[in-house]
Amino acid sequence: MIKINLFPTFETTEGTPVQQYAVLLFVLGVVAMGGWYLNATSGRADMQEQVSLLETETARLKELTAQVVAFEQQKQSLEERIAIIERLQANQKGPVELMNIVIGAIPDNPPGLWLTSLVQQEATISIQGRAFDVPFVADFIAALDDTRIFNYVDLEFWEQDQENSIRFQLSCGTEGETQ
Repeated sequence: MIKINLFPTFETTEGTPVQQYAVLLFVLGVVAMGGWYLNATSGRADMQEQVSLLETETARLKELTAQVVAFEQQKQSLEERIAIIERLQANQKGPVELMNIVIGAIPDNPPGLWLTSLVQQEATISIQGRAFDVPFVADFIAALDDTRIFNYVDLEFWEQDQENSIRFQLSCGTEGETQ
């Protein structure tokens, strides 16, 4: 049998070129792997820095969100208080206007009638008072009826007491109530 060597023969004086190429390739591979490792490590450090910055920003935004929620609750509370105050002010005008109308209806020449009680329950107003004479009461009823704020004005009772004055009670219905 004949053996044929197809590989060229190299002389080994300092090392064969294949060995040199292999060593060179190995060194280049190590350098490339080192570069890749440094690049990956640097990228990882950048990512960790970004994560820590984002966590800090998230914490700051959570604090701001809590402050915004607190301010919104405070704003809502203040708006509710303002609405209550405005409603109370509006409700005060009604009784004051009613008192002015009733006071304006009292005959004043000569002064012979005064009120002892005025009670409003929804649309019904009860007025109690005293007068020196029956015509004063009649004039007062007519004046209240002329104001057109009342749907009706009824004399509930009247009586003359021991001091010769007349005690009376009126029942008046405002808008929204009819008798």
